[in-house]
Amino acid sequence: MKQVFIPTLVILAGILTMPQDVRADTSLVTTQFSPEHLDLLDKRGYFTPAFKQAVHDLVNAKKDVVNANAAQKKLENELPGVEKQVRDAEDQMNALSKQFDELNHIDESEFVELQKKIGDSSVTLEQQRVLAQAYVWGYPTSPHEAEAQKYLADVQKKIADAAQAVADAKAAKIAAHAGLVQRAITKDLNISEWRDLLLTMSKEEILKFIGEPQGGDSDNWAYAGGWTENAISHQKVGLVVTFRGGRVINVTEAPH
Repeated sequence: MKQVFIPTLVILAGILTMPQDVRADTSLVTTQFSPEHLDLLDKRGYFTPAFKQAVHDLVNAKKDVVNANAAQKKLENELPGVEKQVRDAEDQMNALSKQFDELNHIDESEFVELQKKIGDSSVTLEQQRVLAQAYVWGYPTSPHEAEAQKYLADVQKKIADAAQAVADAKAAKIAAHAGLVQRAITKDLNISEWRDLLLTMSKEEILKFIGEPQGGDSDNWAYAGGWTENAISHQKVGLVVTFRGGRVINVTEAPH
């Protein structure tokens, strides 16, 4: 008896795996294979476990095919967007590559300009230092970085040497002035040294330094006595301090 229904159930399995719209038009499903009828057949033992598993596997396989088709359709719908993302990424990479090439070109041109400035005597040491420092900071990965560092170190040394020379000259000038003052106290200066020492002093400063004059007028103060030695007679003579606008403009020997 069970063998009679096997062909029918095979047909049932085929119908169950048909598309939804085809099954809807199949009168066989709605008449002979209603849920109640199938339950009754199952209870009577017409469906073996192996058969039910086969039907179950067949239905699942159909579902997998439907799901796979849906996933493929989704991928096909998404593919244009993915392709656009790939194109956009390629465009961005090309733009970055172009910018990198431009930066390399700027790096090279800036270094050539730095070399010109370093070798230009009309460019001050401080300007050279600023340019070299800017290149070192601005292009730390440049192939010319070591050369730029050397330029910077050399310029910094020149600046330091120049500053030290100025400091030494200033110290020497101060020491020389102190020596002149000391010798002036003992009236041991020649006329040129007196002139260098007193030039540009105000009248107030002259009064404090060598005191009141013994003669002369408001713009020519005469100091008698042995203030300096005459280069010809080698005799001690006095001084005449000449002012203009309240400041010393000349120092000469007093007539003797």
